[in-house]
Parts: sequence; C-alpha cells; structure tokens
Amino acid sequence: MLSRRQFISASAALAICGCRSTADRSFVIGGVLPLTGDGSSYGAAAANGARLAIDLYNASPDGRGSPVRWQVEDSRGDPVSAASAARKLIDVDGAGALIGDVTSAGTHAILPIATRARIPLISPAASDPALSGASPFFARVWPSDLFEAGVIGRHATDRGYRAIGVLYSNDDYGSGFARAFRNAVGNRVSFEAAFPTNSSDFRPLVRRLSAQHADAVLIVALPERAGLILRQMAEARLALPVLATASIEDPQVASLSNAGSIVFASPAPVDAASATRRQFEAEYRRAYRAEPGVLADTGYDCARLLIEAYRANPDPAAMMAWMKSRRNYDGASGRMSFAPSGDVEKEYRLKGGRAGGFTWL
Repeated sequence: MLSRRQFISASAALAICGCRSTADRSFVIGGVLPLTGDGSSYGAAAANGARLAIDLYNASPDGRGSPVRWQVEDSRGDPVSAASAARKLIDVDGAGALIGDVTSAGTHAILPIATRARIPLISPAASDPALSGASPFFARVWPSDLFEAGVIGRHATDRGYRAIGVLYSNDDYGSGFARAFRNAVGNRVSFEAAFPTNSSDFRPLVRRLSAQHADAVLIVALPERAGLILRQMAEARLALPVLATASIEDPQVASLSNAGSIVFASPAPVDAASATRRQFEAEYRRAYRAEPGVLADTGYDCARLLIEAYRANPDPAAMMAWMKSRRNYDGASGRMSFAPSGDVEKEYRLKGGRAGGFTWL
C-alpha cells in the first residue's frame, strides 16, 4: 500500500494543472479491452496501467475530493463484444469517457457508439490509418500504421529483400498494415495472403512461402496467431527473415526457436531520465508485484490524459480539444504530440528477437 507521501508525490507526477474544482461531479472512465481471447495479454496490461493511474489520482488530495471511477468490460478480442461492452459502459455505468480497444477492429466497432454519445474515446494501441480523423471524439496514443510500416519498410529495403511474402489477419488491423507496408516497399512484395483471425493451420501458407522462394516474410497478426505461423515455419524447416509489427512482442513468441529471425518497429524507449517513466514503473511494481507488460504504459497514459483533460474542462468537446493540443506531452510511454486528427507522433526504432526476449537494435 502506498504511503500518504507517495500518493501526494504520485499526484504531482500526474501534472494535473490549470484545473478548477470538480468536487460536485463524478467521472466514470470505462475500459473496452480484451481480457480473454486473442490479445488478452495486451488488454490486461492496458487495464492494469489505466487502473494504476486512476488509483494514484484517487489517492491524491484532488482525487479524494472528486474521485474517478474505473469500470472495465471484456471485449473478448472481437468487434461485436466490444460494441456491446461500450454500450453497457455508457448506458448502465454512466461512463463519461472510454479507453479502448487495443485492436483496430474493436476500436472501429466502438467509435460510432462513443461519437453518438459525444464522449471521448482514446485507444492505447489501435493503429489502422483509417481511424485518423474518423471522429472529433477520438484520439490514440499509438501511432498510425503509416508510421510503423514506413520504418519496417525502410528496413526491408535497406536489407535488399526483393520477394517478400505478406501474411496478415483478415481484419482492419491486418489489411490496413499490409496496405501501408505495400505502399512503403512497392514491388518488393511478391505475394499476399489474408487469413481468418481464428486460423490455426498455416501450413498451406508456409508451403506457398517456400514455393514462391520468398526471401522474407511480413507477419501481421496478434501474438497468438503469429506464434502459430512461426511454429509451423519451424516444423517445415523454413528459415526466413521475419518482418513483423509491434503486436508480436510477447514472451511466448520470444521463447520460440526462430524468434531470433524477427525484426519489427516499435515506439522508441523512453529516456531513462524520465521521472514520469520511473514513477510509473515503481508504482506498477508496487501495485502488481510484476514488471509492466506491453501496453501497460499506454493504458496508464490514456487514463492520465483523460483525467487531466476532465479537470481542465469537463465538457467532452473541450476535453478532446485539450488532449489534441498537447505537444511533447511527458507520458510513461514516451513524449508525444497530437494532431487535430487525434493521431499521435512518437519516435520509432527497430527491435529484434534475441535469446529470451526482444531487444533494441
């Protein structure tokens, strides 16, 4: 349990400023995140990060006078469940803002619901370029695929790959990233194949990679499916350089025998001197007795931004304007600046598979 001094310090670290009293108001932040199914490791981490930011605020002097309530619902990794969860949070729980989803498909499903309700929606990970400017009530703390695909595309070009096979999940995320990558590398893509999001047998696609004499493969999928593809490549003794998206960063993928062939682009690591990052990591370990998982920091930043925006002005449109006006915002996931479209700008770097995990290249 945090001491009073730690809570006050945490409140100061949240940098909630320029605010007026909201003691007579209640504010519910709803989470639409996959706690089961595909992407559940990401959803749980984002939920933990958001809850931590809210708990720290509630324990501060400002929060004790006007606490924020966190209510999370399981999107189960599918758009229908995500939409149902969003409606429940708004209609039953009275959510005044939503955090979600970690997938682009789930985010597309809840975006019109949040827009009709005229409440802010901020995503910790959705990256489909089609989400840019899709609603005046939407923002995200993970950059568009256009940025990420450009970085990994330049890597593929620099490495001289000329026959890249592209395997992607048949959803908004997969098709959006595949399209952005193709635009980045042009005729270096030798073939593409979309697969259902619940696929388990990728052997026909692995045989096609071999028959087409691909010199690299791009895998666009959540870690559960990406891991199956990599295992079945290893079974077929097909050793290819693997290009991927940041969604592949998962301990189970890192433990695979061919994980060392993986390279992907990810937001650059936060400066070690960042007090916000150090505070986040220390409080996360104290609260959960574990290291922060992937997306714990973006979930934390989503909640912080919503709290600060609400305290600056609780009107939903004003909250969105406040968030979109942030420049060089000091987040746990790094410094970020927002565009009027709701997109965020962050520096990207390459990561690669190494024994026991992924490291910066």
